[in-house]
Amino acid sequence: MARLVTVLDFLFGCHHGRLSRVFTLDGQTYRVCCDCGAKYGYSLATMSIERRLPAVPVPTRFRMA
Repeated sequence: MARLVTVLDFLFGCHHGRLSRVFTLDGQTYRVCCDCGAKYGYSLATMSIERRLPAVPVPTRFRMA
């Protein structure tokens, strides 16, 4: 099933053509796709993208005021 998802993502998903500048926050250097928000680890030594970083769910809280 994972292969099918990978193939469909390649065919119909974001191709990450618009990447942000390089960010370094909390000791982690990365670039972000401006279209879908995918993060890519970046090496300052080789000045290139190393790997896609796993998506981290953003905790949200709803409060009634």
